[in-house]
Amino acid sequence: MTTTRGLCLAVFMLATGTLRAADAKAPASRLIHAAGDVTIESKSGGRLGKSGALLAQGDSVTTAAGAVAVVELPDGSRLKLRESSRLAVTLPGPKSQATEAFLSFGSVFAKVSKRLAGQSFTMRTPSAVAAVRGTEFFTAYGRAKGKARDLWVCVNEGSVELQTTRSEKSLVVPAGKGVLIKSGLDLTKPQAYDWTRTLNWNMDAETGTVEDKTNLDGAYADLLDQDYR
Repeated sequence: MTTTRGLCLAVFMLATGTLRAADAKAPASRLIHAAGDVTIESKSGGRLGKSGALLAQGDSVTTAAGAVAVVELPDGSRLKLRESSRLAVTLPGPKSQATEAFLSFGSVFAKVSKRLAGQSFTMRTPSAVAAVRGTEFFTAYGRAKGKARDLWVCVNEGSVELQTTRSEKSLVVPAGKGVLIKSGLDLTKPQAYDWTRTLNWNMDAETGTVEDKTNLDGAYADLLDQDYR
């Protein structure tokens, strides 16, 4: 005969088991492609980044020289890290519908699925914040000038609302154009750059190469402001 205490214990175990199962099934980001030296870093330490690896909330992915990695988010959005880059992603939680990606250094391609009402996606760097509702764009650190580095943002589809973190300057970058944030402060006017034509936007290794070999030094040769150093 089941006692009251035994019944309560059974209910408790069933409830906790259900919660653990729900947690285990919680949506997670996934490393769908990794080539070269790719590392996943979490609070518990680092591990080799292999294709198919799941990423916990707040994990960062780092690519060494010559490496490339593609991360797929639960909503289907994809982020492709070029070589020598580091990116961390924070997914929406119970109290927020915001997705944030933080680029510490290097460069990343982002193909963001269309946002629903109340949802948001931001790409953050130490010098700027890019907010999008569904677009494809490229973010990359350029040359260092003093203590700060230049930042390039180029849009392939949709548009990006860009704001520097060290000032209140902001603007919208439309498809087909890019901007340069000089030393993390000054925003150039959005314009079309020839060097962006060589960017490899592909993020599906099954359809072709995903590695991008664009030389960012060429971006400076393409600047209309020839006085910039």
